Amino acid sequence: MAKNYAYIRISDNHKQDSYGQRDRISRYADEAGLFIYKWYEYSLSGSKTSKAERGLIEIIDTLRPGDRLLVNDIERIGRDSISDILEVITRIMNAGAEIHFCLSGEVITQEHKNDIGMFFITIGKAFGAIEFSRQRSAKAKAAANRRKRQGLPIGRAEGAIIRSKLDLFESKILFWLSQDVSKSNIARRLGVSPVSIIKWLDRRDELICCARDLKIYEPGMSIETIKERLKEEQKKKKK
Repeated sequence: MAKNYAYIRISDNHKQDSYGQRDRISRYADEAGLFIYKWYEYSLSGSKTSKAERGLIEIIDTLRPGDRLLVNDIERIGRDSISDILEVITRIMNAGAEIHFCLSGEVITQEHKNDIGMFFITIGKAFGAIEFSRQRSAKAKAAANRRKRQGLPIGRAEGAIIRSKLDLFESKILFWLSQDVSKSNIARRLGVSPVSIIKWLDRRDELICCARDLKIYEPGMSIETIKERLKEEQKKKKK
């Protein structure tokens, strides 16, 4: 029976990074209906250690055909050496196993061995997700520092109703779900992480419940309309 393994690597003992990786992998696994058979966690540098020291050789030797290895992102298996990363991924494919990058939702399987173009496209998307995450984090920090200098509150107000880019794809998302398309598959189609889809659906349900409680919900109402109605109610309360 195929087994699912999760691999976490942080560069130091900063536990917040460990918790973040574990949370994203857990959410991805829950969404995909995967039970994590065993967790591997290492606290060491990805550029100053060997594959064996990072536990990757042990994991690869454990893998059997059909097994899956879940990692937060592609940098968890290597940092500075592209050849090391390619070697690890190739050995996982040769074992007949899969590697899942939970941040981007990309999956590399044995089938990629026969499609070298798709293989490198998938790797490129995995790296692209990391760069996007870094840029978003840098922008958020810069915005927070700017607001702090201006004496303004930092962070989103609790209960704030904001637009999401996924709002525009509501009808598509609901249709795909009705056709039993998995949330991870939907995420790949829309170019977002599975976690984003899950959070969006949870928030959508929450706002629909709020609208119903306020008796402003109508069947078939879009999430964009619901948000506008709820904002209007918030304005009324402030007056």
